[in-house]
Amino acid sequence: MKYIKYLQFLALALFLLPLSSIAQDCVDYHLVGDCYFDRQRDYKIYSQSKSLSMNPLETIDLNVIFYGQKDYILSFCSHKKMLPIHFVLIDQETNKVLYDNEDDHYIESVGIGFDATKPLTIRINLLARKATEEDIQDYLVCMGLLIQFKNYDKKTVDIRM
Repeated sequence: MKYIKYLQFLALALFLLPLSSIAQDCVDYHLVGDCYFDRQRDYKIYSQSKSLSMNPLETIDLNVIFYGQKDYILSFCSHKKMLPIHFVLIDQETNKVLYDNEDDHYIESVGIGFDATKPLTIRINLLARKATEEDIQDYLVCMGLLIQFKNYDKKTVDIRM
């Protein structure tokens, strides 16, 4: 009888254990993964930087607000088997593609800047060229997006006004 109660307690404890503690922890991947090697000293880390678990069969859309009068660096990283990372920057107001890294052979880092605040959708998928079919079907991997920013230089602002 004690054995059955012990098993019931164990089953209940496992049920109540959050699934996130079992899953791969990707919360700060953009700060510890390869993205971090792109850190620039005069840039600050933008609070809308993201890390998430994804499968190469998925396409993820992230909505990000880019404020005007700032330069941004977007750096993408994931496990080397899941590279290259394909990303597209889409203007949310017009649905127009502003940038597609396929045109630049899937470059992993890009710099952008806007005179006025602009909401963008960043569409991301992992092409996983070095992964096996089993890796693609069965695994979630971490993907990080490190966004850095700095204010425009005063000279630049004066010229653009």
